[in-house]
Amino acid sequence: MSGTAEATIPFVHPIYVRSVLDCLNSRGVRPSAVLASAGLTWKNLFDGQRWVDFSVFRRFAAHAIRLSGEPALGLLAGSMLLPYHSPMGIAAVTSDRLGDGLQFANRHARLIFRTLDFQIATEAGWSTLRVSPSRPLCETHLFVMQSIVVAYCRLLEAMLGRPADELRVGLPYPRPSGQDEPSLSYVRRVEFDQSCLWFTLPAPLLSTPSALADEKTFLAASEDCRKMEAELGHADFIHQVRQVLAERLTSNPELAELAPDLGISSRTLVRRLAEAGLNYSDVKDDIRKTHAAWYLQHTELTMEAIASQLGFNDPTNFSRKFKNWYQVPPSQMRKALRSGAGQADSR
Repeated sequence: MSGTAEATIPFVHPIYVRSVLDCLNSRGVRPSAVLASAGLTWKNLFDGQRWVDFSVFRRFAAHAIRLSGEPALGLLAGSMLLPYHSPMGIAAVTSDRLGDGLQFANRHARLIFRTLDFQIATEAGWSTLRVSPSRPLCETHLFVMQSIVVAYCRLLEAMLGRPADELRVGLPYPRPSGQDEPSLSYVRRVEFDQSCLWFTLPAPLLSTPSALADEKTFLAASEDCRKMEAELGHADFIHQVRQVLAERLTSNPELAELAPDLGISSRTLVRRLAEAGLNYSDVKDDIRKTHAAWYLQHTELTMEAIASQLGFNDPTNFSRKFKNWYQVPPSQMRKALRSGAGQADSR
């Protein structure tokens, strides 16, 4: 397929690309160098929330592996893709039972990976999730599959409150010769040369209560996923709204102030957002939420400075809002994000 055709194929949500950059940063590789090589900027990954095209991701992955010198970078990147990085992950880990959470993640996996098919089936006492690309992944195949292996293990561990020792994994590539397979450090039982990536658990384990079950958080995250699904059919317009709003975020513009910048009336803006299942407050909150986490992990800005950057006049209101988003205060989130990077680097 030509590069021109590939450029039109939405492949992965910026959340995943950001996790790779976090991994690179923890290994002393400047994220800006990888972004520039792939033709991306931080603005592409935060302000618009637009999907990263497959041709761009291919360049990004190639430069990331080369600059890091780590062939198993996909595994390390997967360890950075924590459940609380996305509404899908939050809803999965706060479901009532393990089986409920895995089913939820399966139904909404396309909110992270657009061109991967996730299918769960239970038979003969085993529950198996199969992951197959709906188009060739070319040289990114190993990178993506390894990331999914570790991200899935992290998801299971969060729901069980312990490592998923019962898990068996099938990898769609041969065992590397002359070296240990890095996946074995994350999974105890692995089979190679499989037709697709698969994960198998004993079916009775699915009834295990989730260690992080929380109905209120689950319902909120589920609603966020519903809105993200609705956005997929209105991606270009929503991207434009997010981009313009992000540029003016520090001034905390009201809907009536933003509409002229989009060349439409306030009424039209309300209507078109509603068609995507959104309202103006939701869009603004989502941008603030994403930017807040980035500032905490990647800058030394004080809470007062971060609040100002996000358009909050009162740092107390920012802290209250942040805790509502993530269920933890911003200071605790900063520690968790940075300790997570250190753990990935020590693997």
